[in-house]
Amino acid sequence: MRLWPRGPRDFALFAGSAYDPTASAGFVAWQRPDNRALLLRSGATATLPGSHPALGGARIAWREEDELVIASAATLRPAARIGAPGASVIGLSDQVLAWRTRDAAGTDRLLISTGGAPVTLFESPAPREIGRPAVVGTTILCHTAGPHGSRLLAIDATSGAQQVLRSDPLAQITNPSTDGTRLLYVHATGEVQTLRVGPIAPADPDADAVILVHPAQGRRDKEHEPGRRLHRQGYKGHRHPPLPPRATPGVVATLWSTALTPATAYVTRIVAPRDAPRTADVLSVPVAA
Repeated sequence: MRLWPRGPRDFALFAGSAYDPTASAGFVAWQRPDNRALLLRSGATATLPGSHPALGGARIAWREEDELVIASAATLRPAARIGAPGASVIGLSDQVLAWRTRDAAGTDRLLISTGGAPVTLFESPAPREIGRPAVVGTTILCHTAGPHGSRLLAIDATSGAQQVLRSDPLAQITNPSTDGTRLLYVHATGEVQTLRVGPIAPADPDADAVILVHPAQGRRDKEHEPGRRLHRQGYKGHRHPPLPPRATPGVVATLWSTALTPATAYVTRIVAPRDAPRTADVLSVPVAA
């Protein structure tokens, strides 16, 4: 049995009114709701020429209308333009550019380019969907999710071979990212949402390090009646193990897209108050080496 801390672990607000962080080679980029994309490098923030940025290796990509632009992350000098109608989320490395599209029937497709014409690597008919891709070398990382659960996949861009990295019949496992050596993802149950880090290899999610504990989307009860308290007998020191944190009344908060550097993890937090518009921000969480 996992014993939860009494509240979320250390985190900070990295960017307000922001979502879909991406990171590589000391750079961090993210998307704004007003369709602007921002890049942080050398302590300064710049606005990118397009939207939906992705960083990987020494490269950056963004979307300009129906094209994806690949450029040097250091100079932002474009090196290639690829036609990609309907591209929504992007991932790349120094070898591969990947993106997802969705047609009118709700079928998701994961397309890639290694410098030539785009090819479809993987597709998933509705209601099952494909998450934002992350790329390490020639391996595409993504989640698939639907009514019957979710899983994290590693897909070889050269052969199309698939490998399941994480699955859990009792949880939603989504939004992988990588710093090139480790895997970051969101693990969510009806009790708690956690941000976890582990190897880029098939593994048990419970073996991965939990770096952030966040209330579940739903609000659980106090697990005791008014005027009562939690049962203590049978526990060491007669102290009940800490329970997962409870959500704020009237607020649904969801951990979503992620990014990872050697020292820091980033995650989108979508907040939907009961009587106010939905917002999103990006949190940063320290990661042990």
